[in-house]
Amino acid sequence: MGLPVKSYRFAVFVVLSGLAHVAGLWVFPSIGILDLGAPVLPMADVSISLREPETPVPPLPEGQSPRESVDQGKTVLPEERSGAVAPERADQPPAAPVAREAAPAAEALSPVAPEAAAAAAPVPAVSAEAVAEATPAARSQHLEVMPPLRKADEFLAPGREKLTYRITMLGIPVGEAMIEAVRGREREEVTITTRVRSYPVISAIYPVDDVIETRLVAGNYLITRIRQREGTFTGDSGFTLMMREKKAFWADRLRNRYATHLLPREDVTDIVSGFYFLRNKRLEVGQPVVLHLFDSNEYAPTTVEVLRREGVTLPGGRTVDTLVVHPLLKTAGIFRRTGDMMIWVTDDAYKVPVRMETAISLGRVRAELISAETGD
Repeated sequence: MGLPVKSYRFAVFVVLSGLAHVAGLWVFPSIGILDLGAPVLPMADVSISLREPETPVPPLPEGQSPRESVDQGKTVLPEERSGAVAPERADQPPAAPVAREAAPAAEALSPVAPEAAAAAAPVPAVSAEAVAEATPAARSQHLEVMPPLRKADEFLAPGREKLTYRITMLGIPVGEAMIEAVRGREREEVTITTRVRSYPVISAIYPVDDVIETRLVAGNYLITRIRQREGTFTGDSGFTLMMREKKAFWADRLRNRYATHLLPREDVTDIVSGFYFLRNKRLEVGQPVVLHLFDSNEYAPTTVEVLRREGVTLPGGRTVDTLVVHPLLKTAGIFRRTGDMMIWVTDDAYKVPVRMETAISLGRVRAELISAETGD
């Protein structure tokens, strides 16, 4: 009985494998003993030059190979690495680099004495004006600064103004409001900060802490940030009005929402700076004024009605003549109001707001002026 086919194939494979091993043992001794400790590639072919491009590298001493220079801590030039001839065996040193035809490059790498280099290189004449032009202060004077579209005195005549209000609801004091405007030292810069806070007793029931800050920068940008906490509502949003570009960039930081708007005009403001702009305009009863406002992520032209003249008694007992104005706001703005807003401003050149009334979800709220500070 003959062997099975599988066993026959296996036996043939074993015989052929044995013959291959015998042939290998017969051929390899004629090649020589392999030195497995020698590197596969010479060190000169894998070293990296870290020298500065301007630093001249002296040529190798006569009779010294690139590998010996690496062993002594010297750097091998890229030209030498690329021109080296690979050895036939790994234990043989690399052959001498192949000479290149790039003579100018070889001359550039040759060492030059510092005195000779200084004498050979022409020294350009540098004037005092050229040195002055190189300073940052001088260069900044040559930067093109766009002229401001809006002036600081359009919003604030004095250097500083701080107004403090007591807030009441149904005749009960519930909080305090503060509006502070300051003209910056830079040209055409104004910062207006408005803050409304509830008293601690009221905060336990319905906390209110609203902060609005708006800045006029270089007369060409209005930057506004609005942080709100009213009851369970919290908000942190802001926008930048680019007047020359007629654009607005709005961002809601808490909800990670962003939007860009095209504006139809250059004189768009936010609510706070728009109110200060209104105070510097001539107001007459029966003659409405239109403000171009950006608020709550939208542009809204807003009409301000001048309703009547009225005498108002302040908390300290002083009576002042006022104009009653009614801005037809289309956005919630501060207080997250739910109804109309009425403002009483002094009937004089300053138009100081002495009383404000609006409605919120809990009822009608009144803010009355209790102190005013101005200064340069």
